[in-house]
Amino acid sequence: MADLTGWVMASPSKACERPLGQWAIAGGWSLLILGLGAGFGQNFVEMWHRWFPAWHYHDLSLYERIVAGESYYTHAPLALLVSLAAGVAAYRYRAIPFGPRPGLGFAVLGGSLLVHLMSCLARVNFVSGFALIGVLAGLVLALWGVGALRRLWFVLFFLVFMVPLPEISISQLNFELKKIAAEGGVRLAGLLGAVVERAGNRVYLEGDKSLVIANVCNGLRTLISVIAFAALYAYVCRLRGAWRWALFGAAIPVAVVSNTVRIVGLIMVADRWSVEAATGWFHDVSGLMILVVAFGLLFGLEQVIMRALAWVGRPVQAAALLPGVRPGAARVRQPAALSEAIARPRGWTCIVLVLLGGGGAIWLNRAIPSTYAGDFTRRALPGALSPDGQTWHSYVMPVDRRTQMILETEDAVMHRYVRAGAEPVDVCIVFSQDNRKGTHPPDVCLEGGGLDIILQGDLKLEDVGGRGGLPCREIVVQWGAQRTYYVYTYKCGERYSNSFWAQQFIIFRNGLLNRNASGALIRISTPVGAGIEEARARASGFMRCVIPHLDRTLP
Repeated sequence: MADLTGWVMASPSKACERPLGQWAIAGGWSLLILGLGAGFGQNFVEMWHRWFPAWHYHDLSLYERIVAGESYYTHAPLALLVSLAAGVAAYRYRAIPFGPRPGLGFAVLGGSLLVHLMSCLARVNFVSGFALIGVLAGLVLALWGVGALRRLWFVLFFLVFMVPLPEISISQLNFELKKIAAEGGVRLAGLLGAVVERAGNRVYLEGDKSLVIANVCNGLRTLISVIAFAALYAYVCRLRGAWRWALFGAAIPVAVVSNTVRIVGLIMVADRWSVEAATGWFHDVSGLMILVVAFGLLFGLEQVIMRALAWVGRPVQAAALLPGVRPGAARVRQPAALSEAIARPRGWTCIVLVLLGGGGAIWLNRAIPSTYAGDFTRRALPGALSPDGQTWHSYVMPVDRRTQMILETEDAVMHRYVRAGAEPVDVCIVFSQDNRKGTHPPDVCLEGGGLDIILQGDLKLEDVGGRGGLPCREIVVQWGAQRTYYVYTYKCGERYSNSFWAQQFIIFRNGLLNRNASGALIRISTPVGAGIEEARARASGFMRCVIPHLDRTLP
């Protein structure tokens, strides 16, 4: 009966409101759902292509369109389904307090919709994903109140794991964790009898076998999935308070150990059978194995904590699978006020706000075109350049489909410029309409590919294309006895930057001001022959020649 008291609103006059017709209630909820679909439908389409980067390759099979490409978020549809299931379970088996807070709810709802519209204007999709969670929280507050939000907090919180973060925000952490997992996997495989040696992301085995254990550029691909799984496990486990948070905090080491086990399996299958078997059926099966191992580790850690607490005289009491829902609980009959709230004045205010936000999002996404108009990089570079007074001719080096899937853009080109008696120069341009993944720093990819970075720093080139100084980054990498010099910069609108985060800010600002949310990575590389200074001068000369062409062709 204690929970029932929260169903009656604090105001006696409002508690006596007459019941509303079913058509009014159904119509209100239908309009609200329509408004949410209109406002966030385009964002869900974009998120879907982030979840499954190969989805738009229609010549692939359905399975290949789902598993191909590189994505941290193949678990995202499951996160959405788990949130829906948790919401249904909470509604069926937990009494939801009813005490609307329209003022607070409208503030959260309106603020979240404003953030969503700004992100649509700037074409920053992941911000809209988080804005959707804020919109839902504002609706719960306005229609049902703070008590209801406390009941449903996990339903909204778990939606965080379906929103793809900018990859660079976690790439360095992923890369470091991946190196730990790879090194641990190689050592354990050696203890199990395999003759194995690692160089970057490649493992060399006995009998001239070699195995690429993962695309280190994409880091620990399962990290977000395991964190999401750990959050769900911590929510339903029998621990409470700080111990529950400790179990959730174990997600990162659990992810490393789980991935280490998978790498050991890949190496042993390649060693005992064949590389084809390791990279084929076992590779796909072992992806699921990570979650099995993670479950075993989390379950074992929970048991250790429970036994330790029992040993010190603080045993954990048996708890329900879902907090607040006891075993054998009967279905709760929620008050009519929960459904009727949508057809009250505060409900129609929510509907109007959501419909206005949805209409604004459609207008920004469709009516105002992006500056992107097609394949820019293909025509960005001329076939010949003369950086040193002599003509260098080029040929195009194809960018394979796998690389395009990783970059999540097909608008990438690499030219190799050659001249008799000189080291070749590679000019790579990656352009993206509004996906910042393709323009991430090359450092992680180079180091992840097994190359040692022996020099890196800032470099400013003077008098480039009449714009004065051009900020760049330079890197020298070494593979065995071979060294290569790299210089790169980012283009964001009319400005250039050597800082990834500065580029992201400029792109966001440009998107707000003029709908130009595009960005480009310009990377030039050449072998270090006679010395680093000569390689720097050669690459810098090409950078000075390339920039004026890009200013004319890229937005």
